[in-house]
Amino acid sequence: ESQEEVFQPQEPLENLARLQEPLQHIKQPQEALSEIESLNIGNNELEEIPCVIGCFSELKTLHIFNNKLTDLNGRVLDRLFNCTLLNANGNRLRGISKEIGLMKNLRILCLNNNKIKVIPKDIKLCSSLTELHLGNNNITDLPVELGKLTMLKKLYLFKNDLTYIPDEIGSCESLEVLDVSCNYITMFPRSMSRCSLTELYYDENPLLEKLPVRSQHTNDVFYLKELCARVILESFKDRYSPLRRETLKRPDILLLLKKEKSTDCDSALIPLL
Repeated sequence: ESQEEVFQPQEPLENLARLQEPLQHIKQPQEALSEIESLNIGNNELEEIPCVIGCFSELKTLHIFNNKLTDLNGRVLDRLFNCTLLNANGNRLRGISKEIGLMKNLRILCLNNNKIKVIPKDIKLCSSLTELHLGNNNITDLPVELGKLTMLKKLYLFKNDLTYIPDEIGSCESLEVLDVSCNYITMFPRSMSRCSLTELYYDENPLLEKLPVRSQHTNDVFYLKELCARVILESFKDRYSPLRRETLKRPDILLLLKKEKSTDCDSALIPLL
């Protein structure tokens, strides 16, 4: 059959999954296209988002993962008013179109495994966003406008080139999951304490810039150990103390405490420190 033939479905379109024929040749009446709510054109060879998708006025979920896209077609994005999920993982995206800010109802944005370097300031306009997936890209800075996403609950930024997290992250008080593993972050802002984090992933970051060195003030070190020992011994007076309960599970430590006759409490407890 010719690719120029009109696509005529037998029933109203609500879900169009894994479309195989080139979308630019579809001449379906606009009223029929407007009924499509879910579109999956992932795992194809698309190099650009067909403009015809802009006619899908009722589209709620758009999957365009694993293609060869180098940018998100702004002429399409600014017409997807009702879209709540956009999945463009595994493409060759070098950036995010500023028109992303026009997708007012967008809740989940997946852009993992691309070549994105910059997040546009217009991201702040996606006020309904709850999940933002930007892992495995080339992002070096996070815009302060990210703090405007007050409904954001999950933020994935693993495997990027980040060296810091802006203080504005603290404004994302609904944030529950943050993944910044495999970056170059050396410290976290104090404002993060305002977030509602239940999961924080930060492995493979140089949080400790230098290896610890041996103190040159030996007397001060021993004094600190003695203070710690006194605190530990004081906790033994409380029979419900967590430290006391854990110690009772360690026969070797109990034996050490019983045999130690020295009046210096630090010498008895140095092995515990």
